[in-house]
Amino acid sequence: MLEQFKQKYLEEVNDLLNEMESALLELEHSPDNEDGVNKIFRVMHTIKGTSGMYDFKDVETLTHQVENVFGAIRDNHQPVSKSLISTTLEGVDLIRQMLNTPEGNYTEQQSKFLAKLTGNSSNNTSETSSPSPDNTNNDDNNIGMATYYVAFKPDADITSRGVNLTRIIEDLDRIPGIVIIPHNYPDSEEFSSKFFMYWEAVFATDRPLADIEEIFLFANDEAEITRIAPYDLFQNAEFVSELQRQQESGNDLDLEAISILVKDLKIDVQKPEVKTPTEPSADNIAKEESIIGRNIDAFETKNTSIKVAADKLDELMNLVSDLVVTKAQVQSIADKYDLPELDNLYEKIDKLSNKFKDNALSMRLLPIESMMLRFERLIRDLSKELGKQIDFFTEGTDTELDKTIIDNIAVPLMHIIRNSIDHGIEPVERRRELKKPDHGVIKFTAFYSGANVFIQVQDDGAGMNPEYLKQKAIEKGFLKPGQPVTTRQLYDLVFLPGFSTAQTITGISGRGVGMDVVKQHIIKLRGEIEMDSEVNLGTITTIKLPLTLSIVDSLLVALGDILMLIPLYLVDSCIQTSINDINPEKRIFVYNGDPLPVINLRKLLETGDPQPDTTALIIVKYKELRICLTADKVIGEHQAVLKSLGPYFAYQEYISGASILGDGRIALVLDTNKLIRLVETHKNH
Repeated sequence: MLEQFKQKYLEEVNDLLNEMESALLELEHSPDNEDGVNKIFRVMHTIKGTSGMYDFKDVETLTHQVENVFGAIRDNHQPVSKSLISTTLEGVDLIRQMLNTPEGNYTEQQSKFLAKLTGNSSNNTSETSSPSPDNTNNDDNNIGMATYYVAFKPDADITSRGVNLTRIIEDLDRIPGIVIIPHNYPDSEEFSSKFFMYWEAVFATDRPLADIEEIFLFANDEAEITRIAPYDLFQNAEFVSELQRQQESGNDLDLEAISILVKDLKIDVQKPEVKTPTEPSADNIAKEESIIGRNIDAFETKNTSIKVAADKLDELMNLVSDLVVTKAQVQSIADKYDLPELDNLYEKIDKLSNKFKDNALSMRLLPIESMMLRFERLIRDLSKELGKQIDFFTEGTDTELDKTIIDNIAVPLMHIIRNSIDHGIEPVERRRELKKPDHGVIKFTAFYSGANVFIQVQDDGAGMNPEYLKQKAIEKGFLKPGQPVTTRQLYDLVFLPGFSTAQTITGISGRGVGMDVVKQHIIKLRGEIEMDSEVNLGTITTIKLPLTLSIVDSLLVALGDILMLIPLYLVDSCIQTSINDINPEKRIFVYNGDPLPVINLRKLLETGDPQPDTTALIIVKYKELRICLTADKVIGEHQAVLKSLGPYFAYQEYISGASILGDGRIALVLDTNKLIRLVETHKNH
């Protein structure tokens, strides 16, 4: 059980570190952004509060020191220096390392980091302003105090989750001057076997809001904390009298009546107050003030989203796959026995399964925005290392992709961006010679197109010179001297193994390994990639990806007793023709005046069956290339639920998976990407 809670802690800390990393990158552009400082303070405070519980003592110590530094910056209203941001980002990386490998010894790393942090923080806060006379706490202005209302309504199962309610009430009671009002739920009988009480509390304190929130650390969904006023209301006799009257009534507190009273009190609410780690923005202050007038029922808010483990989503997709297969089986029986009642039932199952499938697929979709933080961090760190100035812009990051694709596309995209920084964006001196702005630009764009998502990474750097690419290709033996080649084919050479245009080998690039691996990753995701470039204007890399990998609309064809599936989005057209119309030597079929290369699937897959006199030609289109695949007959469209072939067939050259048909037969999924590369390789040689 403890291990389960520990795993949840690690997931939450990872989310918090991502939030902090994003805040640090924003602070680098707006160093006087107090909301960003407060966010970092809150994140460190939260991680510190839970790390000790799971025996991450080093993380607890480190976060405590970072919290102190940003607390001092917040209290003294100082902007954050760039050196402190760089140091804190190193701290984020160190915390991740500590969490991922807790058995490691980080004493030396931690000491170096804390020494660097202390040096940066002392420089950052050396010029602190002296306290204003208004910052003295007295009975007249009550600066530094605030009055809060807490509604703590635990659910009936809270004790079964291991939450210590006595500890929560005791911690709450330690706040000086607090008024705690216990209540029974209206229908106490149904709660009696588990839990049946809830509490309201009103108090004034100068403690930071984070300290109050920490009391409800393991019951934060059951507690609502609202600031009633930015001063001590208990100093006012009218408020105390009204609170006492409502308390004696035994009913829930009437916040609307309290709101009206607060508005009538002759207290200057505009006086400055000491900022807490969770100092709200102007919008949040307005929201808090409007919440005062709401009835207590308004605090029964509902969560609009929940976290779901990835393996549960995978299991859901397996169930959806089984449902799609079962639907096909029902259709097969309906067609075989011609039962009208079964036809009607099939139509209902078809509608339900389609809705179920769409809903399950949508649950697996994640916005591309979830990858942006690591790209921003990469650009920031690498541009500093190379001494370049780069602005990063994004568009369409709300575009969604399947979680599996998101997980697998991040690394290829990082390599593409790394190439843009290293090969594309020129040093400042060179950009000035070309009359370009000092700051280079990398733009990330994502958008939908039919059943696909397009991702583009564009830079305004040096671009690629086709003639230079051709020269390098001849030197490395990828092209023969005098061999005709198009500009598109020259750009595609970048994706060949061992092809590199880097002048020198560095830790970033130049070893001839990279873009070929990128292409292999994208092909495995059933995607496509291409590059376009203009000398001194820049390069744009375009990736085309399917929305999901689990269920694919396909064309079902037959080769004797063998059934094959071809992704439908690649199919251009289908025709029936005589086998004699295909040139046996050149393996060419002339279609609408164009000679198209032909791949005889019978011979390629070595089926051993005799070739029929007539054949179906499936014309597959990829970019400007069209090829013909031969089959005995085209059966029709099929919604294929893709299944792995398992370890024994993992290295089957031209088959990428399989799908179960409604009648129980197996159809093999043709790896069209490999067939297209086979034709491209043949054309180049």
